[in-house]
Amino acid sequence: MLTNEQKLHYFQTHRNSNYRASLRLEGFKVVPDKEINLDTLTRQQILQRIERITARYAG
Repeated sequence: MLTNEQKLHYFQTHRNSNYRASLRLEGFKVVPDKEINLDTLTRQQILQRIERITARYAG
């Protein structure tokens, strides 16, 4: 059985991995050796990223 800390690390890692994959699918360039840690992004940075993705779909 995993501890809560291990579970948290697992989910954070996979969330970041899924986020990077979705960026690649949308055509954004992702640097392979640089991890995007969603926990370190500010609310404003996340909203800007969402706006860019929304503009891509709407455009």
